[in-house]
Amino acid sequence: MSQATSTEAEPRDLPTAKLSLLTMAAMVVGSMVGAGVFSLPRRFAEETGVAGALIAWAVAGTGMLMLAFIFQLLAVRRPDLDAGVYAYAKAGFGEYMGFFSAFGYWASACVGNVTYWVLIMSTIGAIWPELGEGNTAVAVVLSSAGLWAFFWMIRRGVKEATAINKIVTVAKLVPILVFVLLALVYFDADVFADNWRGADYAGSLFTQVRGTMLATVFVFLGVEGASVYSRHAKRRSDVGKATVLGFLSVFAVFASVTIVSYGIMPMAEIADLRQPSMAGVLEDAVGTWGRVFISVGLIVSVLGAYLAWTVRM
Repeated sequence: MSQATSTEAEPRDLPTAKLSLLTMAAMVVGSMVGAGVFSLPRRFAEETGVAGALIAWAVAGTGMLMLAFIFQLLAVRRPDLDAGVYAYAKAGFGEYMGFFSAFGYWASACVGNVTYWVLIMSTIGAIWPELGEGNTAVAVVLSSAGLWAFFWMIRRGVKEATAINKIVTVAKLVPILVFVLLALVYFDADVFADNWRGADYAGSLFTQVRGTMLATVFVFLGVEGASVYSRHAKRRSDVGKATVLGFLSVFAVFASVTIVSYGIMPMAEIADLRQPSMAGVLEDAVGTWGRVFISVGLIVSVLGAYLAWTVRM
């Protein structure tokens, strides 16, 4: 199918769901920023110091940026493929591989969405014991109610859901950015210097980087978000731009959260924090309200990520 034919077909297929560049970029950010960023300080401190963290982010960031460029290139060269990453698998390797790609993507999203609700209920369970660790009967009922509420909202249309996601994306980035700013205000250069080479338990620099790479790659899941919504784009060229823009924004936020934490507490203490460790770091800097603030931000962030992943399913 030619690009001109695909463009002519779009108004008949989806006359009302046309997403802008910023909206699609927000969907990429919304998919990638979930619960993982709130656990990064401890996850990194368990493996590496500042030097290893910088190398790990540079390696993972470069690799994922190349992947973002690939999605950008595919969006331009094959504008007729507008059903997400599985459409590329089908076009390249046939119906069989296309089916398994789509099924695997759907199944992984379902499992991930379940963990979102468990995490939300577990977080609230810190002040409401009836929710326990997110696995009690009350937690199941509330999670089910939330699931159906999201279903009815998304059922109203992709455009309405993505508009809400754009607002939620901004809301969940606020506590993360506030964390970074406050960490810079309370930044201790001596603590940062002590954390530069890593603690004794971290091992060699190579070992530190290797132990951190899995975390750095995992947090970028969702970078393909714009390609999933490509059929709803106002301009197909915006798909690749939204992917790169969303990735660069998230990369800057994730790396900042990790690095500034090393200037607040010794890495051995960060490694012993309860998750979400970002709350513990901010509590050490500003007091109890810091933990509460980050916990609320975590719930908003997870709800936003759940919305973004449910829309793409």
